[in-house]
Amino acid sequence: MDFVTLGMFIIDEIHYQPPREPDFDVMGGGGLYATLGARLFRPPPASSKVGWVVHQGHDFPPQIKDRIDSWNTDCLFIQTPERPTTRAYNRYEPSGYRTFRYSNEKVRITEDSLTSVQLTSKTYHLLCSPDRCIDLVRGIANRRKGLARDPQTDNEMIKALIEDPVFVWEPMPDLCKPAELQKCLNALEHVDVMSPNLDEFCSLLGISIDPNVPADWELMRHKCKELLLGSVVGGSKAAVVVRMGAEGCFVAQHDRDLHLPAYHEQDTSHRVVDPTGGGNTFLGAFCIGFVQSPHADCADRFEEAALYGTVAASFAIEQVGVPVLTHSATGEELWNNFTVKQRFDEYGRRLAERSGHARRQ
Repeated sequence: MDFVTLGMFIIDEIHYQPPREPDFDVMGGGGLYATLGARLFRPPPASSKVGWVVHQGHDFPPQIKDRIDSWNTDCLFIQTPERPTTRAYNRYEPSGYRTFRYSNEKVRITEDSLTSVQLTSKTYHLLCSPDRCIDLVRGIANRRKGLARDPQTDNEMIKALIEDPVFVWEPMPDLCKPAELQKCLNALEHVDVMSPNLDEFCSLLGISIDPNVPADWELMRHKCKELLLGSVVGGSKAAVVVRMGAEGCFVAQHDRDLHLPAYHEQDTSHRVVDPTGGGNTFLGAFCIGFVQSPHADCADRFEEAALYGTVAASFAIEQVGVPVLTHSATGEELWNNFTVKQRFDEYGRRLAERSGHARRQ
């Protein structure tokens, strides 16, 4: 197993400004989009190495079940006939800001939700509070150890279980504030990557960065190092990855940092329809990119992972909901009528042509 997310699946109801009509039964949730990011780089049969959990209530739309099945992932459907599927209400304000609230009680995913196969994953995506992050990391580690000691576990599975997985943590937006900083630093000791978006990063550290002006990379570097140095453990392999929307991403380690631009820039900005889920998708693909070259230098693995994440996010933001999966005449997967390889190669060429744009120190 290459990837597992403990993020949730949610069915969204989205309301717009008049005269546009609302959309109902839209696939959503951080778990869905993180899975999308990983799945983009894992076509069948490798798609079976992408794992997630969906709580399926009594109102689960059959067309959504069919679409999930079409991805051919390792999706564990947990039947909850006594309650509806977790749903959310979304509304776009005149400013373009999207408000969000749960329409019913959410059902969390824990380490106990995972199957034995999902416990062998090389990477885990977590979307939660700092305290819950620590609990999940410890819980997954304990379940892996218990399974490895089980006499009925085969040698191949034991080999996967005894290797340390990579934990990528996405902190909850409403807890990214100075009062929660110490808890976030505590959580950073237990994960390999902490990844807030730019607004969350600024809110957590009590700083202001104007998204309408070019980023202050020295400030970004300084504040990322504050997080890394503030963690008691935070070993040399830890990283802070700030997802910056139209500005791309900033990846910081103790001794290195890197900025990558977004895939969609001025000439393709018209393709951006809805940024919702772009950051989650980035992190799902980031996980796949990190395990793609297991023997590479750690810093190079982070760079590769950021490339994967940037390309994946470009697909997520071109429509409301998830991109459309079709196939070419030769059977190759097409997402929004493009292959993932086409975009990945094109983005790589673009970076090579202006190598000064990818900033590494």
